[in-house]
Amino acid sequence: MKGPLENIKIVELATMAAVPMAGRLLSEWGAEVIHIEHPVTGDPWRGWLTQSGIEFPTRLEYQFWENYNRNKRSLTLDVNTEAGREILNKLVAEADVFTTNRRPFELEKFHLDYETLSAKNKRLIFASITGFGRKGPDKNAPGHDTIGFWARSGFVYQMQQKGSAPPSPGYRSVAAGDKLSGMTLACGILVAILARQTTGVGQEVDVSLLNTGMFSQIPLATQLGGFKDLFETEEEYLGALRRERDEVSPLVISYETGDGRWLQLSLAPSDRFWPQFCGAIERPELEHDPRFDSVENRLEYQADLFEILEAVFLKKTLAEWTDQFEQTELIWSPIKNPEEVIQDPQVLANEYIIPYQHPEFGELQVLANPIQHSQTKAEIRSPAPELSQHTEEILLELGYSWDQIERLREDGVIF
Repeated sequence: MKGPLENIKIVELATMAAVPMAGRLLSEWGAEVIHIEHPVTGDPWRGWLTQSGIEFPTRLEYQFWENYNRNKRSLTLDVNTEAGREILNKLVAEADVFTTNRRPFELEKFHLDYETLSAKNKRLIFASITGFGRKGPDKNAPGHDTIGFWARSGFVYQMQQKGSAPPSPGYRSVAAGDKLSGMTLACGILVAILARQTTGVGQEVDVSLLNTGMFSQIPLATQLGGFKDLFETEEEYLGALRRERDEVSPLVISYETGDGRWLQLSLAPSDRFWPQFCGAIERPELEHDPRFDSVENRLEYQADLFEILEAVFLKKTLAEWTDQFEQTELIWSPIKNPEEVIQDPQVLANEYIIPYQHPEFGELQVLANPIQHSQTKAEIRSPAPELSQHTEEILLELGYSWDQIERLREDGVIF
């Protein structure tokens, strides 16, 4: 079946994760995506796992790359050269979308900024992700998702517990902020495509890791509109901004079980769930305990309730609590490890993981597009490209002869 974006051509001058994830998502709805890589170094994302000092199996290393770049074609191009920029400009002249994570000063240096490119192609949609935005004193500062999305936006601050080091998402959740920023960019590109159908002209789509990280937080939003002025002291204000584990309702936090695993409760509004919860943990007497028989009392005596529940959950394993809670309508979940997630019946039933026949590695199980349509389904048409796999093919399409291609290769412009 032809995808709804079949006639959309995207030129992707980007490395790593965020922008390529946007291209991957759009490619699964039919867009043609040309991923441009340096002819010597390629995209550093290809070998990112090995930089940890651990030697990963080739198949695993490739699947990591595959997750961000399937359905694309690879063109090697040194845009530092005049010949390389000439080829890029030819591609952009007939493209619908140009995506990049190059910093503003780099784009201006090589005349690849929005103003220059849009003057040559009025229909061009110029979509970019920066670390901290395209304006301001740090517009040219480098930044990964761990810096822009997690740290500078305050996201990690919200997650930190008193007396402990801040979480380090760089190795715990690789590129999670990049993925969300990539989805944001893809959404912006789709809106620009719709707008162009009416206006006939493209526009700039501007996304940053910092802004996406800020948007992802409820606590940050509460700081606006004079929120701080509602508190008498700085201590009260900071306490409301980021309460510690023992300062919130014991019914919306996580607990360790008897086998060293953890489960997460989210029993809100608590009055609705309190009677059933007391029965589920086999402590029915707590329901009418005067310390806990109302929302107000549970807040006043939350230290007592917290101590009781910590002891209760240690009496059984996670599997035992799972069996017990599955018979209820309580809102809760085991905190699952990756192996358990991919075996989750909900994951399997909704086809969040799909089989894909790879020409070299055979059948791979891969993560599906997170957006599902009933008619225009996302599709995997081809594996992520090898470095420079489509360079000759793309140049021939642009009208270059074999002699010209060979000279470009000799000059180091392509690989």
